[in-house]
Amino acid sequence: MSPGPSTIGRYKVLGTLGSGAMGTVYLAEDPLLKRSLAIKVVREGTGDAEVLARFKQEAEVSARLNHPNAVTVFDVGEESDLGPFLVMEYIEGERLSDRIQHAPLDPAEAVGFLLQAGEALVALHALGFVHRDIKPGNFMVGRDGRLKLMDFGIARSESVRLTSTSTFLGTPAYAAPEILNGASATMASDQWSFAMTAYEMLTGELPFLGDSVGATLYRIIHDEPVFPEELPAETKAVFRRAFDKDPARRPPDLRAFLQDLIQALPLEPSLKHGCLARIELLGTERAPGVMPLQPPSPKGRWMHSPWVWAGGLLAAGLLGWAAFFRRDASRVLSIDSRPGAAAVFLDGTPLGSTPLRQVVVKGKAELLRLEKPDYQTLEVRLQPEDSDLILRLQPAPFEVAVHTEPAGAQVFLDGEAKGRTPMSLAVPGSGAHQLRLTLEGHQPWSTVPERHKPLPDPVRLLKSPTRKPSSKEGPLGKFFKGIFHKEPRP
Repeated sequence: MSPGPSTIGRYKVLGTLGSGAMGTVYLAEDPLLKRSLAIKVVREGTGDAEVLARFKQEAEVSARLNHPNAVTVFDVGEESDLGPFLVMEYIEGERLSDRIQHAPLDPAEAVGFLLQAGEALVALHALGFVHRDIKPGNFMVGRDGRLKLMDFGIARSESVRLTSTSTFLGTPAYAAPEILNGASATMASDQWSFAMTAYEMLTGELPFLGDSVGATLYRIIHDEPVFPEELPAETKAVFRRAFDKDPARRPPDLRAFLQDLIQALPLEPSLKHGCLARIELLGTERAPGVMPLQPPSPKGRWMHSPWVWAGGLLAAGLLGWAAFFRRDASRVLSIDSRPGAAAVFLDGTPLGSTPLRQVVVKGKAELLRLEKPDYQTLEVRLQPEDSDLILRLQPAPFEVAVHTEPAGAQVFLDGEAKGRTPMSLAVPGSGAHQLRLTLEGHQPWSTVPERHKPLPDPVRLLKSPTRKPSSKEGPLGKFFKGIFHKEPRP
C-alpha cells in the first residue's frame, strides 16, 4: 500500500479520517489560514463520468447551500496524480449514527438535533434539490452541539436527473417505498427518510428492519411498521402517518411532521412551546445570497439580460430591507460554562451544548437556561449588552441513604445533628463534608460522602470494648492495700 500524499493542492495533509468506496477523506491544514480541513479525494479507478459528475455536484450543492447546519465547502481542485478533490470544513465530533449506536437519545436532546436537521433539509429543498440519502450516518454532531448535514454526492435537482439509469444510490433501510418501486426521488421521499432518522434517534431501532437487505426492502414496501409496546400511542400515531405507503397521506411537509412529533413527545411545556415557535420559522429565512436553482428557461435567453438581472437585484434588495425593518434586531452571542458540556436553552428552544460560538439570537430573546447532570439549573436574563458569556454552574445537592446495624444511630453532618438511622441525608454539592455516626455502646463511624458513591448498606457499628478489672496486683497496688488494710479488733 502506497503512503498517502503529504500535500493536496496548497494544503498540508495531517492524516486520514476515513476511506470508502468513493474515495478517501484526509485531515489537512491550510498553511495560509491556519485552520484544519477535511479533503475528500475520489478513489483511483472510480473516475468514470457519472462518479465525477456526482463529485462535482457535491461541491456545487454544498457551496450553494451555505447553511450553518450543512458542511461548508471552501475549495475544489484537481491533482494530476490524485484526481479531483473537495476541501471542506473539518468537524471535530462524531456521526449521529455513532451517537445513537448504544442507546436512543433523550427526547429533549433528539428534538434539538431534529430541529437543526430540519432547517438544513428545508434549505436544501428550497434550492430545488433532493438529498436522497438522509440517515443518521450523514449528519455530524460537533463538540459544540451543532449538527451538520453532509454527503450531497447523490443529491439531484427535481428538474434535472443526474443519471440516465434508475440505479438506486441511497441506503435501503431509510428509503421510501415509492423509491424502492422505481419512482423518482422527491421531497416527500426525503421526508420519509427524515422520519426514519427521527424514529431511530428516539427508539434506537428501525420499524421495518429485516434479517437481510431483501427482507428489509420487502417490509418497507408491503408491511406496516412494527413499534415497541412502550412507545406512547400518540407517538405511534405520528410515525404511522409518516410511514404511510402513499406519499399523499403523509404530513404535507417537514414542518407539519415536526409539529406533530413535538406535540406527541413527553417534553416540558416551556421546551415544547419554544420548539413549536421555532418550527413556525422553519424555512422562512434563507442565508444571504442563497437563491433556488432554476434550469435555463426553454423560452429564450431574455432572462440573461443585464437589465433584467439589475431589476431583479434591486427588487431583492428592497424586499431584503423591508424584511429587515419588519424583524426585531438580531445579535450574536458566545456562550460558555464552567464546567463545559452544559445543555443551553434560549426561551425554551435548545441551542446545543457549551461552548457555543457566535449564536445568532433573533428577536427579543430573554431567558437563557443551562442544564447539566449533577449541577443546579442556571437561568440568566439576557441583557442588551451581553455578548461573550462565561457562566459558572454550581454542583447540585445529592442524597445518601444512611442505614446502620444496629439502627438508631445519631447522624451528624459537619457537626450538626440530622436525625437517626435509617434516613436519607441531603448533602450540599459544593465542598467536602464530614458524616459522623454515633450510638451508645458502639464506636463512632465517620466518612466524607461522595456523589454517586453509596455508603455501605448497612454501616456496621462495632461495639465499644469493655474494660475488665485486672486479677494481678503490682507492687504499688500491694503497698496501698497494706496501708489502708485494717485488721479486725480482737
